[in-house]
Amino acid sequence: MAEVKVQQIAQQALAGIPGLLGSVIIGGYDPADGSLRVVNLSALVEPLVLAEKAHSLDKLDARNAQKTVTIPSGSALATQLEATLEIPAGEVWFINRVTLATPLEVEGNFRISRFGVEADGKDKRYLAANQAVNTTTDHDLGAVGELGAELRLAGGDKVTVVGRAAAAATADRVVTLTAFGRKGKRLV
Repeated sequence: MAEVKVQQIAQQALAGIPGLLGSVIIGGYDPADGSLRVVNLSALVEPLVLAEKAHSLDKLDARNAQKTVTIPSGSALATQLEATLEIPAGEVWFINRVTLATPLEVEGNFRISRFGVEADGKDKRYLAANQAVNTTTDHDLGAVGELGAELRLAGGDKVTVVGRAAAAATADRVVTLTAFGRKGKRLV
């Protein structure tokens, strides 16, 4: 008789389990009403992101977060080349500023893999229009009109610097992108 009662209780508990879609986990059993309680996983992720931000492992600057692309001498008008900086596995980068330097005869831009893709299938460009020739611009990502917050990139994400000849190149021209911020150990 006791065995039948245990089996009935087990069947009732199983009948009360909600469909798990990967966004919740079972958090406990409430004996008062015989139901299972769930915990939304996003509630667990936010403290981990804050912990990542609070514990920096290194500074990002020209030593470890810089990428260049060279438009060779003799390149025709509209020649476009790209070079990619990939965030190493297991790391998370919090970028607060990006400096883009374009030389004579070359425009520049950069792509961020987290921002989706354009019609041509490439990562979306950060700037709506290419940066003008012979310009160095600091993009303060936390400012109004930019992102309004630091950019969080995790291992495998990419930042791609783009150089495009605005005139026939009379010498090798180097477009330089430098990210500034900090990096940490990825928890999420």
